[in-house]
Amino acid sequence: MGIKQRAGLLTGLFCILAGTFAAFSYLDSAYNTESAGNVVVETESGNIYIKAAGYEIALWQKGNLNYAFLPSACKGMHIELEIPEGTDPDSIVWMHSENIPAVFIDTESGSTEQIHADKNVKETGEVSVLGADGVTSFRMPLSYIKSRGNTSFTSFEKKSYQIKLSDSVSFLGMDAAKKWIFISNAPDATLLRNALTRNLAGRLELAQSDEGVFVDLYLNGEYKGNYYVTEKVEVKKNRVPITDLEKATEIANGNEDLSSYETAWTDTTKAKQIPSDPGDITGGYLIERDFEKRFLSEVEINSSYFITEAKETFIVRSPEYVSENQIAYINNYIQSVENAILSHDGIDPGSGKSYQELVDVKSFARKYLLEEVASNYDGGVASSYFYKDRDCVSEKLFAGPIWDYDVTWGNAPSYLGYLSRSPERLTRLEAHEDSSVWFTALYEKADFHQEMCSCYQEEISPYLPVLALQVLPQLEKATAASAAMDRIRWENQYAENEAFDSREEEIAFLTEYILMRKAFLDKAWIEQVPVYQIELLIENTPHDTLYVFEGESLPELTDPELSYAEFIGWTSEKDGLPPDQNTLVYEDMVFHGTVQYP
Repeated sequence: MGIKQRAGLLTGLFCILAGTFAAFSYLDSAYNTESAGNVVVETESGNIYIKAAGYEIALWQKGNLNYAFLPSACKGMHIELEIPEGTDPDSIVWMHSENIPAVFIDTESGSTEQIHADKNVKETGEVSVLGADGVTSFRMPLSYIKSRGNTSFTSFEKKSYQIKLSDSVSFLGMDAAKKWIFISNAPDATLLRNALTRNLAGRLELAQSDEGVFVDLYLNGEYKGNYYVTEKVEVKKNRVPITDLEKATEIANGNEDLSSYETAWTDTTKAKQIPSDPGDITGGYLIERDFEKRFLSEVEINSSYFITEAKETFIVRSPEYVSENQIAYINNYIQSVENAILSHDGIDPGSGKSYQELVDVKSFARKYLLEEVASNYDGGVASSYFYKDRDCVSEKLFAGPIWDYDVTWGNAPSYLGYLSRSPERLTRLEAHEDSSVWFTALYEKADFHQEMCSCYQEEISPYLPVLALQVLPQLEKATAASAAMDRIRWENQYAENEAFDSREEEIAFLTEYILMRKAFLDKAWIEQVPVYQIELLIENTPHDTLYVFEGESLPELTDPELSYAEFIGWTSEKDGLPPDQNTLVYEDMVFHGTVQYP
């Protein structure tokens, strides 16, 4: 049922059935207010709908209870409502958000079934924003809404979304644009890690690192939970402000649809047989590094891509459709960057250029620091963006924009399997099996390492206590009421993935993690104490890596709990002996786990 049809049916049903309703009143006792709002309760397709602050909201049913998840605007509102016979007033659990706006999206079909089944399906609709003050500040048709994400789409019922407005305007106080992302934060029981990391990124002045906005999302009247709304990563004046090569290519081809041209494939590239190029094809390009398994599964979906000699796989996000000349240019350019980064002397033998001439070292160092400091599981693996403008603007490759920080700061959701929660880690972004080789190599280069250590000491280390003790509490307080509703709405998700029983405990862990992370990294990067790796393997497969400062004792190696075999013990790869905690560490060490099958 569409937007207009459902609204009309609700009004009609209420008029017809009004005589069968029982009166009921609800008042938030925390406030004494004269403001009032009629809330009509109505049933439709098995759901009970209420109309609060002018918007239809479906009660969420759990067992014998009906949860009324109300937006911030309803706090303190004296609600006069009527309930259908057969609905126990005591079955309604009233909850409301605080401090944050509510976004109401209605699709034309009145259903989310199609967009939840396939993230490539788009639906038109309408979007409205109801402020915490009760004022509807925004209403506009949607060109579309669609589900988005990779693991977040396949592993969680709470989906993330992308919307496209019918016009480029300011949305939720952010700079004007059409496309916006609603991040579900489904893997993160605090809901705050994305916002927290973006706050740190803003301090580092990385591209498109402005903070987003927390909202309560209602989709076709159903409460979908707490969401974090951010800009989409895209080439645009207010986002990634580089030359729009896609637009220039369209103009060079008489504004033809670039997707209509035949695909041009090679073993390592995909492009389009676009007949004409603009005069300058040196920029701008926005590319995303992805890991090989997912990249290979989506070669048909991704419009343009290239693969380097080191098997680094890059999707060209802008232009979405590149010509054969353009893919050859950006592929050769990135290959030169890679050659310089991976060479011992930092120089590409082909062009004779150093990595300092080819990449913006400042942005690369800050991007590395953000991933490492936040202990990002996907750091340098996926959602890893780079951009290059035309040579007349800059001949260098820049790191950024930032993206995707829900599995950071010690978060270890169950769907990932074993994942260390320790803050005492220095991975150099090589811990993941699909890690990029770039940042590991850059870490070993003296100039890059000096830039990185100086930035950490001057800009990050002093700010981490502020992040933990000021920014985090502010975010927690602002979202507390909304998070309480989200936790009930998605309780199965929380039960499966959270490490603690309450949000308060999750926040306490996060606070301590940030402070312990600072202590560890201060010793590594400010005091310059060497760090060694203790690698733990089970049947030659990485299980965990511990990080120990030079001269410290070997830590206790915890026996893992294995579902498929009995764990017997650890032995050193060097001498075959079990670990001795009296051993002082002065080198990298490897231990193998012995198992016994039933």
